[in-house]
Amino acid sequence: MIDHLPDRLDLIATAEAGRVLRGRLPVAVLERLLPVLTSGQGELQVELSLGKDAGGTRFLAGTIEGEIVLRCQRCVKDMQLPLDLEFRLGLIRDESAVDELPDSYEPLAVTAEPAIIADIIAEEVLLALPIVPLHEGSDECHAYVKAYKPLQGEQRENPFAVLAEFKQKQ
Repeated sequence: MIDHLPDRLDLIATAEAGRVLRGRLPVAVLERLLPVLTSGQGELQVELSLGKDAGGTRFLAGTIEGEIVLRCQRCVKDMQLPLDLEFRLGLIRDESAVDELPDSYEPLAVTAEPAIIADIIAEEVLLALPIVPLHEGSDECHAYVKAYKPLQGEQRENPFAVLAEFKQKQ
């Protein structure tokens, strides 16, 4: 077992050798993930196992644990989202191998270039994010929504009125 995560890794060679890598990855280095976060603070604990299964399929299996900070779409405040993810990727060299991949694996296309570990981790976290991040069971969040009162009696202009005027001029 290797107790650090390299920046780049030859996935095929490492799977052939059957290695386990473990380490911490700062959230700030996950460039693809940063645009959806409100903070790049913190670290994720990552464990990657590379090897070959009984059928000869090269794989990358892993776990990701930690917390990230998103914006709650109900109260528009920061919220902590705990992560406890597991993934299992089948390493393929081209798209034609996807059909041969067992159902227990998601495909990961591997090129001749060493893979960037942070990109793989960021992709797995992105796939696990909720479509609409919301505080779960937060009284403060629910109180904010209950306190909202739309304006009463205010006349709003129809946004299509300009089109109606244009049509009349024709």
